[in-house]
Amino acid sequence: MDNYVITIARQYGSGGRTIGEMLSKNLGIAYYDKDIIRLTSDDSGIHEELFGRVDEYTSAKPPLFDGRSGIYSKELISPRDKKFTSDENLFNYQAKIIRELGERENCVIIGRCSNFILDVSEYTNVVRVFVHASWEFRVKEAMSKMSGSRKDVEKFMRKDDKRKMEYCLRYTGKEWTDPAYYDLYLDTSVLGFDGVYKEIEKKYNKLRNRNNGSI
Repeated sequence: MDNYVITIARQYGSGGRTIGEMLSKNLGIAYYDKDIIRLTSDDSGIHEELFGRVDEYTSAKPPLFDGRSGIYSKELISPRDKKFTSDENLFNYQAKIIRELGERENCVIIGRCSNFILDVSEYTNVVRVFVHASWEFRVKEAMSKMSGSRKDVEKFMRKDDKRKMEYCLRYTGKEWTDPAYYDLYLDTSVLGFDGVYKEIEKKYNKLRNRNNGSI
């Protein structure tokens, strides 16, 4: 593959999205976040609203759910099948779009288990990043963007962390915060936005140079 990808998983309030936008702008590469839903809807013919069910959201687990293995597969269900709009098929269609982006574009992809979908055994052109921060740092950042009391903001953040962990476990069978699944595990409250950005940029350029035979 001649293209290179940065995937960013992030805790709310850690600045992961902002850093992703910085990378996109400064490196001159595409940025994908919620627009993946639109691309997936266009590809599948399924209305965008239905993808809201699996946009980092965990609905009722199927009776045979086994968190150790996840339910993600590359198999897509036919439009003629009654399970065409099932959570599993909606996730698999999003995964299809993420794989296509990973195979053709220089880009940043935010969330949606993209680091697991672009698996290290298959995709050697990806820098997989987890951006986190201390609780106080996250609360301060969140309160600058959200209305409501500190109590309300903290309640939302706990719910969001739980939602993302359950989403990842359900669809991939993996732990969202496990450092083993990332190339970089970066703390914004220690490094700052610029420090996290520089570490990712350095890793991205190193990967490009290595694959191009420059080092």
